[in-house]
Amino acid sequence: MFGLNDRGVLVEGRRTAYGTAKQSVELWRIATDRGQHGKAAEIVRVAWNRPLADVLVAMFQQAAHRAAELLFLGEEETLGLLRDRDLRAAFLSRA
Repeated sequence: MFGLNDRGVLVEGRRTAYGTAKQSVELWRIATDRGQHGKAAEIVRVAWNRPLADVLVAMFQQAAHRAAELLFLGEEETLGLLRDRDLRAAFLSRA
């Protein structure tokens, strides 16, 4: 639509936004597992204040989709994190 996939800089921007969102959920899990709840809350705050936070929203929505396993093919760990009840509660209560 609108030739967005024909513009390499936009495609790369979306890849970077996905990678950043993915790192946020991974870092949240690490901080939470270590009992660093203040740090985990800060990770959530920063994730929602980044440009293209809509990519994070889309990831949570797609994780609940019936075709999620196909959408996240090769990203099973990320899908598991996005489906984690505690992680979803922490991130989505701030959305």
